[in-house]
Amino acid sequence: MEKTKIEIPISKTKFIFIILGCFLFIGLCVFIILNANEIQTRKFGTLWIIGFACIGLLFFGGIGISVIHKMFDKKAGIIIDEKGIWDNSSGVSVGLIEWDDILGIRKVSVSGTSFLLIDVSNPEKYINRLSGVIKKIAVKANKKNYGTPISISANGLKTKLDILENQIIKAFEEYK
Repeated sequence: MEKTKIEIPISKTKFIFIILGCFLFIGLCVFIILNANEIQTRKFGTLWIIGFACIGLLFFGGIGISVIHKMFDKKAGIIIDEKGIWDNSSGVSVGLIEWDDILGIRKVSVSGTSFLLIDVSNPEKYINRLSGVIKKIAVKANKKNYGTPISISANGLKTKLDILENQIIKAFEEYK
């Protein structure tokens, strides 16, 4: 029996909406910075408000840049084959997640957003693959909060999460 290879492309349409959302929040942060004197309260002075807005600028600017970069990536977002799951779906993708390393797959919802968590036997292997301090902080936060550094969302893919979950579980059962 020939093994199948599943390729799920990145959704440029979904990425455009994410980028527009980032621009909206960046604009809001700039507005807050420019009007900090009028927005200040007894609890939060001008410097606090400007500081929070600057953090928002960095956060949404970073996401925007990451998504723009990912949008021009020619590689598929997810590839499922006999080696494992090739994750290229986000700015903190870890690359190949080998079947032998996968302990389990579970779906989680946080604040209305659902994603898959891939439990692996050696989380540090996947954390150490990433370059960049921010990426490592993000996956370490995943590990602390969910017990695994690897999360996969369908938000930027041309598929729905339930379909992706079924494809990954079926391949996991086949190749494990």
